Amino acid sequence: MPLNVLDLASRPAGGSNADAVAGTIRLAREAERLGYRRFWVAEHHGMPAIASSAPAVLIAGIAAATERIRVGSGGVMLPNHAPLVVAEQFGTLRALYGDRIDLGIGRAPGTDGATAMALRRSAEGLGVDDFPQQLLDLFGFFHGGMSDANPLHTITAVPGLGDAPQVWLLGSSGYSAQVAAALGLPFAFAHHFAGENTEAALDLYRSRFEPGEQLSEPHTMIAVNVIADDDPARVRALSLPGQLSFLRMRRGLKPEPVSVEEALAYEFSPAEEEFIAARNARQAIGTPDQVRARLDALVASTGVDELMVSSGAATVEGRIRSLEVVAELYPAEAH
Repeated sequence: MPLNVLDLASRPAGGSNADAVAGTIRLAREAERLGYRRFWVAEHHGMPAIASSAPAVLIAGIAAATERIRVGSGGVMLPNHAPLVVAEQFGTLRALYGDRIDLGIGRAPGTDGATAMALRRSAEGLGVDDFPQQLLDLFGFFHGGMSDANPLHTITAVPGLGDAPQVWLLGSSGYSAQVAAALGLPFAFAHHFAGENTEAALDLYRSRFEPGEQLSEPHTMIAVNVIADDDPARVRALSLPGQLSFLRMRRGLKPEPVSVEEALAYEFSPAEEEFIAARNARQAIGTPDQVRARLDALVASTGVDELMVSSGAATVEGRIRSLEVVAELYPAEAH
């Protein structure tokens, strides 16, 4: 089973955006060394702790710094962009790096409503009803064959036409599972933040799958939050900053990056501790043995074809160590 990586270009406490991007490139190089197949970056906007707002630009930098690993988006939030622009950007990436480029597509804004409005420039673009047509327009720019009834059918994406990357549909709900199934696309589920819906969404995808040009049978992947270390105290120290940041986001804040020291000094209430425990219940956070048990259980219950590691560790070193642990646990799959 292939092992892959999802990264958010997290900005360290006291660090800069340049530090965040450098950390992601360093992580990608380590992932390649360890034998991971794919390295994806997310799209988030207006979040002080995350520097991954322009996936295509970041992908270009990562691909230039690596040699073999596939590099892609996890994902491009298509409603934020004109399909023609996405086709041109990823066609250019294919022209630069050949068949190493993945295009993971999502429909969520990856931000708040006001920022989504700034990205989309119209309230009409804030719904989800147009998402299937946006996908079809994108595929038309990559492959041609748009209907004459489509007002875009006379436009050619250059680069883009004939330069299609491997396309995945991302999701955290049954809606995305059904769209991926109807279009015959591989489906990647965001288990790392929607773990309660995973099996149901994957079952829906498989039951409704229609073979397409890219796939003849269903193909699935889940992203799992992995924070791993031999020392349990180290695991707690690396995981608490992300948990504190998430708690603050639930209160409507856009917090600055949280340091390990700040998180360890924070007094979590019983309700907060309970929330964190529930949120982590189906993630792989702990010692190598604990991580192995959780990942084995998830693979067994979901039947996925590929596994994606998304490490929420507070430091680059912690993220690298998490990748090392998973690669050590699954040496045949990783190498």
